Amino acid sequence: MDEQRKEAVGRLKTASPLEATQILQQMELYDAKSSQEVIDEVYMQFKSGENMKDEVLKPVFMSVVDGLLEATAGGRAARKKGLTASRVLQECERFSYNNEPNNGTYVNGYTEYKNAKEFDDVNPNMTQQYNGESRKKSFEDKAAMDKYKRDRLKGEKTLHDDYTGKDNLYLRQDNPNKRYNDETHRKQAQPDHIVPLKQIHDKFKSNYALDDSDIKRIANIEDNFAVTSAEINQVKKEMSNKEYIRWMEEHGQQLDAQTRKNMLELQKSAEKAVDSKANETVAKNLMGKGEVNNETMKAAIERFKQENGGEAPTKEQRQEIEEQLRKEKTGQIRGTAAKNAASQAKDYAVGNLILFIVKPIYYEIGDIFKNGLQEGVGAGSGMEALKIRFGRVKHHVLTHAKGFLGDNIWEFVKGFVSSLIEGIVSLFVGVFKQILKVIKEGIKIFVQSAKVLFGEDSKEMTPAQKGDAIIKIIGGSVLAISGVAVESLLNKIGIGEPWSVVLATMISGIASALFMYVLDKADIFSTKAENRRDRIIEIFDERIKDINEAAETCNIVAIETFKRQREQFEEINEEIEEALKTKDAAAINEGLYRMADFMNVDLPYSNTDEFCDYMDSDDAISL
Repeated sequence: MDEQRKEAVGRLKTASPLEATQILQQMELYDAKSSQEVIDEVYMQFKSGENMKDEVLKPVFMSVVDGLLEATAGGRAARKKGLTASRVLQECERFSYNNEPNNGTYVNGYTEYKNAKEFDDVNPNMTQQYNGESRKKSFEDKAAMDKYKRDRLKGEKTLHDDYTGKDNLYLRQDNPNKRYNDETHRKQAQPDHIVPLKQIHDKFKSNYALDDSDIKRIANIEDNFAVTSAEINQVKKEMSNKEYIRWMEEHGQQLDAQTRKNMLELQKSAEKAVDSKANETVAKNLMGKGEVNNETMKAAIERFKQENGGEAPTKEQRQEIEEQLRKEKTGQIRGTAAKNAASQAKDYAVGNLILFIVKPIYYEIGDIFKNGLQEGVGAGSGMEALKIRFGRVKHHVLTHAKGFLGDNIWEFVKGFVSSLIEGIVSLFVGVFKQILKVIKEGIKIFVQSAKVLFGEDSKEMTPAQKGDAIIKIIGGSVLAISGVAVESLLNKIGIGEPWSVVLATMISGIASALFMYVLDKADIFSTKAENRRDRIIEIFDERIKDINEAAETCNIVAIETFKRQREQFEEINEEIEEALKTKDAAAINEGLYRMADFMNVDLPYSNTDEFCDYMDSDDAISL
């Protein structure tokens, strides 16, 4: 019952017989509010832009906040627990003591990607520092480089320059091409790593599925070699082809168009080949079919000799040692992936616990600002109000603790599996990694869509509502993982971390918010009509319930009031009749005065003298 009804029932309890009928008429008129008026209000609510703040401005603002938090250690730590500003605010605002608590973990594809990157710690299987020429030599495969150079020999001494496209290189310093009078050996042929060794090392040094020998094999594939002149190679060094071209232009040395074209095309194809070789190596290592680190193999053979009196292992024994080392390498990689996934799942569980406690506290604080500390709970003092409010928080937490624990055991398992898959996907690079990411998100979309179609709540949804929900799931997921592409693009144009992550988070979040808004306005499945209908039915159901409750309360109050009034009326009426029988004018007047008070009629006199004065006061008396 609303405040108007409560007030009317309160007045009815003390009303006179004449006022009671008027109050009942007002209540009937209130209940008879036109159906058309209700329908018009619902249409205006759906048509107006009053929800623009909640639908667009707030999500966009929170996406900006999420992005800015990526630049802080605290923001990244919260994100690791699944606690983005958007999620916290959304769940806190939806919380109510009357609703079933939501204990699920939700992180989008881009957030999972960022969380997986947080585990890019020092790789114990790989040298972390790349110190100039000494490290370069350890990653070079001289035999492969020399073979590649000799295979490009044309005739006895001339070689083709892969960068300039000219046949003007010679093989050795002691046998130069005299046609070019090359006394400083600028045209001597030298093999170059198109994608420099340092860049390959830096890219993969934190990938725990690879070790130094893997990196050496990846870096020295034939597709990453180019034969060029010492003139170019000695300047290029650890620069990529693109960086070399830019460096030359900055120093006033413009390369010809063909050289620029060749160098850029070779870089593009080499990067693709390096990524492909890296993915192949990671996959083999994960499946137990990779290659063993040469240093590790040598150390294992030395141990074998020490344990067997200096006797070297046979061919079969070497194969057994290598197979054992291969298994250990694979086990270590899988163990690291599982450990990282468990750590991430634990962080999600901690984040859920924090949110589980914070939501009712947020509700109480919001209620204090909205309804007042004491007034909101009907307390007589501030201390009493605080006791009631903290009591409600405590009761909610304790009541739902068992359900929360049960839900989070399952959420931990789901978080572990999802993080494990994401961690393994993160070991790969390039287009293949994006394909794996899309497949993973596709499976997630399929599971969420299956819940919409066949879940517990599916029976209460119409086909249009299901279609609308699935479209939003697909669109939201696609836009979320687009953050990975946006971040990669920002890195390519020179915006590095953390600002590439900050901007990608903002752009991804804003795009998701705008997409959901546009999708809602487009109303592809015409769900607004169904929502309006459901809202109208809901309002009328509430009104029927409200009217029934009010009618029941009103009937009880009215019956009690009328019963009391009848008893008072009969008592006063008997006094007047008795006075009339005895012709006692004073008693008659007294009874009439009491009857006027009972009827709440405001008489301007209370005795005979005042009545005479009143009658003499004006020529005409209005009744």
